[in-house]
Amino acid sequence: MPRDTGGMARTVELLWGVRTPRGTRGPRPGLSVEAITRAALAIADAEGLGAVSMQRVAKDLGYTTMSLYNYVPSKDQLVELMIDAATPPPPVPEDGDGWREEVEHWVRATWDLYHAHRWVLKVPTVHAPLGPNQMAWFEALLHGLSRGGLEGAEVMAVAQHILASARGQAALAIDLATGEDGATADFGEAMLRLATSDRFPTLHGLVAAAKPGGFDVGAEMYAGLRLGVRLLLDGVEGHVERAAPSRP
Repeated sequence: MPRDTGGMARTVELLWGVRTPRGTRGPRPGLSVEAITRAALAIADAEGLGAVSMQRVAKDLGYTTMSLYNYVPSKDQLVELMIDAATPPPPVPEDGDGWREEVEHWVRATWDLYHAHRWVLKVPTVHAPLGPNQMAWFEALLHGLSRGGLEGAEVMAVAQHILASARGQAALAIDLATGEDGATADFGEAMLRLATSDRFPTLHGLVAAAKPGGFDVGAEMYAGLRLGVRLLLDGVEGHVERAAPSRP
């Protein structure tokens, strides 16, 4: 299988639309980087990332696999294109929104994005955002945090915490919701049996106090994410206030 990927530089060319097909016979009618990406994205949304291969995408488009390699040199680069194509424009702050509202809207939109394209969470994070849509999304978070009074590296550090929390909570919620039938409903009962009050008193007390009949995984996990982000932003406000006298 061809693996002339060209490294990061070629990936960036593909993502930003400055990469031209390499075929010597000229572009094939109806085939393009955009068409290949859309076809792969449709497969991933319907069947998961494991169903995506260059052979499968070529078959769905009605071309040979070798034809695709003239446009997208590898599956890894195709996945990069898919993630950027799955990323819509970032949320826009509403008139009158404070910086905290701007960040919280971003978190909600990120949660929705991960649930709309669950396969994205199966792709390891090995570098910073490269595509224009992903960079715009990250820029939106940085903008909100910078309005809160953070400076320099502080903005990036807090943004990374928020992004990791949103991704982690979404991944956990999706994994729990797609587990074995009945697993979530039985979770509380199992915990009460296993987390005995003598050995795990704190956990036992929390589980015993939970509402009966199980819980909505998505709602509970998002509530936890929202609370965590709000507490983090409380900390940001306190940090900025304490640092204000020493800042120019």
